[in-house]
Amino acid sequence: MPFRLSLFLYFIFCSGLDSVSAQELTGFAVEYGDTFKEWKVIPADLDINLGELNLSWPHKLEWNDWEYQLDGRFGRFRQKWINRPDEWELIDGEYIVSIKNQWRGDLTIWKIKCDDYTLRFESKYGNLTEEWTLATDKHGAFDIFTEYEGDPRDWIIEDNLDEDVPLALKMAMVFLAIHYSVPHR
Repeated sequence: MPFRLSLFLYFIFCSGLDSVSAQELTGFAVEYGDTFKEWKVIPADLDINLGELNLSWPHKLEWNDWEYQLDGRFGRFRQKWINRPDEWELIDGEYIVSIKNQWRGDLTIWKIKCDDYTLRFESKYGNLTEEWTLATDKHGAFDIFTEYEGDPRDWIIEDNLDEDVPLALKMAMVFLAIHYSVPHR
């Protein structure tokens, strides 16, 4: 096989593996016992280190500024307005994600926008926040639910989104499930 063809096939193989493995998520869990300010994010590919989602300033216990790291990607969630928990912004390298609740005062239905993507993410059963789902299925399915009923420390993700959906959008859904389902302590 000619060297150029070998190099081309190797490049396609490696780039395809990277885009798939870095995207799929399987769960998240608290890092330490009953504190909800530091989380492990679990990717489907075991070769990737666990990611993290943490309060940016845990000693202040201000729940309006978060950051994450997963497979070399870094992102930061910031509440856009003080004392208004209904609008967030995520900045993740090449992406800026807008996160707003659909109805003022209802923190169970959210619109997530980034580039050409508009997602509706919501608590599956109204005010019961132990199960969240992607209500728009244009790009596939994404569900998050507690592993054990009544215990918000361990969560399972069923990630069946298209491969081209950015990790930033998935992390926005993980963030919403965590932030609006756990005690802020």
